[in-house]
Amino acid sequence: MDVAVLLFGPAAAAAGLSKVTVRAGPNPTVASLAPLLRDACPAIAPMLPGLRFARNGEFARPDEIVRQGDEIALIGLVSGG
Repeated sequence: MDVAVLLFGPAAAAAGLSKVTVRAGPNPTVASLAPLLRDACPAIAPMLPGLRFARNGEFARPDEIVRQGDEIALIGLVSGG
């Protein structure tokens, strides 16, 4: 299954892209996308530990299953008060 992952902020700048598409196996989890992104876009590999995945507009747990048509995004850490 192809999964498009939206990139924002520093991740998008490092990749030079706003979206990366990776090929995942059947019933991929959110966590299984990280190594695929590392391979597909090495420029964002160092940032991955500081980024969180969102699925369909909400932060996602690593064990959540990604379904065809889900919107997946990488969200950087946000600070402030």
